[in-house]
Amino acid sequence: MPPLKIPDAQLDLFAIRLESIGVGRRDFLKVIGAMAAFGGLGFATEARAAKPTKPGPGEKLAKEQTLRYGGGGWMQNDPASHDFNKDLYCGGSNGLFAGLMTFNADFVAVPWMATKVDSNKDGSVWTFTIRKDSRWSDNTPVSARDFEWSWKRQLDPASAAPYAKFLYDIKNGEAYNKKQITDAGQVGVRAKDDWTLEVTLEGPRGYFPVLAAYLAALPAHRGAVEKHGDKWTEAANIVTNGPFTLEAWEHNKQIVLKKNPHYYGAKDVHLTRVVIPIIPVASGALPYENNELDITALQSGDLKRLQSDPRMSKDVFRYPFPGTWYLTPQVTKPPFDNVKVRRAVAHAIDRENVVKVSQGFAVPAWSMIPPGFPGAIDDAKIKAIQKYDKKLALEQLKGTPFEGGKNWPKITLSMRDEGLGSRPLAEAVQAVLLDSLNMKTELEVLERRVFRDRLWKQDLQFVWIRWFMDYPDPHNEYFDTFYGKGTTGKRQAWVNDAFDKELEAGRDTRDPKARLEHYKKAEEIMQQDVGYVPVAWVVRYAAKKPWVAGVEKNKAGEFVVDGIIFVDLFEHIYITEKG
Repeated sequence: MPPLKIPDAQLDLFAIRLESIGVGRRDFLKVIGAMAAFGGLGFATEARAAKPTKPGPGEKLAKEQTLRYGGGGWMQNDPASHDFNKDLYCGGSNGLFAGLMTFNADFVAVPWMATKVDSNKDGSVWTFTIRKDSRWSDNTPVSARDFEWSWKRQLDPASAAPYAKFLYDIKNGEAYNKKQITDAGQVGVRAKDDWTLEVTLEGPRGYFPVLAAYLAALPAHRGAVEKHGDKWTEAANIVTNGPFTLEAWEHNKQIVLKKNPHYYGAKDVHLTRVVIPIIPVASGALPYENNELDITALQSGDLKRLQSDPRMSKDVFRYPFPGTWYLTPQVTKPPFDNVKVRRAVAHAIDRENVVKVSQGFAVPAWSMIPPGFPGAIDDAKIKAIQKYDKKLALEQLKGTPFEGGKNWPKITLSMRDEGLGSRPLAEAVQAVLLDSLNMKTELEVLERRVFRDRLWKQDLQFVWIRWFMDYPDPHNEYFDTFYGKGTTGKRQAWVNDAFDKELEAGRDTRDPKARLEHYKKAEEIMQQDVGYVPVAWVVRYAAKKPWVAGVEKNKAGEFVVDGIIFVDLFEHIYITEKG
């Protein structure tokens, strides 16, 4: 497969987690290698040059380079911590920490603190060369030893890191985390010297550079952690290695970031401060409309209002979001223990009608991974497997006790109590099932912990659930969600050996093209056996003021912002004069 060709503007690295690493980190780098791409699923093993983020024609930098960021769901609650080891999705880590890798606007993993990435032939051992000009905010060097210590801290059972499992690919990582071994020296990550990190894995892992860009792989400052304990991320104590550090953290009120003068690319970072107010979701976009924010995510009611405003409608944009809504029929519970019933359900879902209730925040889905994300499948054969067809749906019931849509037992559709437009979508699903199959379902809305406990026990008959991608690789979508031999996070009783074999092959294969083929086969197997029913992909909208510039676009021409966990905007954004 030829290397993926991406326009220069899209080669700028996006920042922590799908963060476009702005210019500052990259202006010194030279293009030295080709990008290994997965048809959108891949990574670059060499650092790449990018043009500095500079005002475009007719733009002039404002004297005040403060970005007011948040609202609409981006920062609704006070973070439990800025420590990703304790609170992975804290929201406040954006711009503060820099990992070995990051993601560009097209979700390809690219080097950040690493200048070069190598592996052995099968991808079971990876070596990261650490840049020598990177510094912590206390002006001490960021070294390979920082990453070794941080990753072992994540895996140390004493840390109780809830997302340590994302480092289980490291040799003996799971065994150490589960106290099966006690010697951290047996964990397969070591600093060969100050600038070389060698990672030995449990086996071939072609996607490991993607994991190295994930939040769980960010470094922590050992001195600050050991001196201050759980208080190390308070503003007075924190030490960071990203383009920003923490100026203030007014709990339940706001977070203020300031430019890190010791960051290696600081001279090319335009923003001097980022103010992130903690705004209840009920406030919606009002702070934005009142000019209290420069950029914000939008809820459905906000979207309609702003789109109807001649002036503010120009501020609104849609951005890619890695989220999927789907149904899980529990194969151990009647009537879904019958594959004919599951196939009937798959063909009964009128996705076009279901998504209408989302008010533009969902589109029909035919697979797990939304278009534009690594591993997305555009295959006519797979699209057709679960197509909506009322006649075909009823035909599946022939020879079953439910032929003609009769004799249904009590069916409970369970979901988690949450916002995100979940309930209207679930109710729309209920309506189409009733219309297509005469299948009556009772909606059960469960408190989050109760839902999770029963889900893990596979105690729910029929489940309406969503999955937001943790990191942009199909391993996360399929293996972490549906792998039959998985010991954690398993959402359903459905198991298929052929499916598992394809996932294992995708995990263990180094070649990007071959990996993608394995995941396509896995998706086809799962759909044919109806291990799940894809219904809708999540869509998100945001608004930004005309004076906010530098937000990167992907190859589809869409702005890429922090919709979940990949993207950090701050390094390359700048404020222009309002004119």
